[in-house]
Amino acid sequence: MITIINWGAVIVGFCLSIILGAIFGTFGGPFGGILGVFIAGMVVGYMVNEDAMNGATNGAISGAFGAIIIAILMIIFGTLLLGIVGFAIAGFTAIVLLISTLGVVIIMALGGAVGAIVKGES
Repeated sequence: MITIINWGAVIVGFCLSIILGAIFGTFGGPFGGILGVFIAGMVVGYMVNEDAMNGATNGAISGAFGAIIIAILMIIFGTLLLGIVGFAIAGFTAIVLLISTLGVVIIMALGGAVGAIVKGES
């Protein structure tokens, strides 16, 4: 079976993971951010119009893409705002974020699989 990457769904998932992760994380405590990322993965899986494996793959790519972009932006803006201290702090935080990317990828892949199953097209 060939996995088809739907870049439109990946970009939507990336944006939603940031927005929903922030909103749910603010109001839902520590598990709110996880729920927001999971829902973003479900939307990606629903948009893919393929089986659960393709939904999971697209969700995982969306999660990895999001974590990498956020890490890069943190380093850039940390450096611009606070100079070398901001670079050091943002760099350390970015490394931690990239290490935790595996968790985000797994959660968005599960959400993508669930979204594809909910869509019901195999």
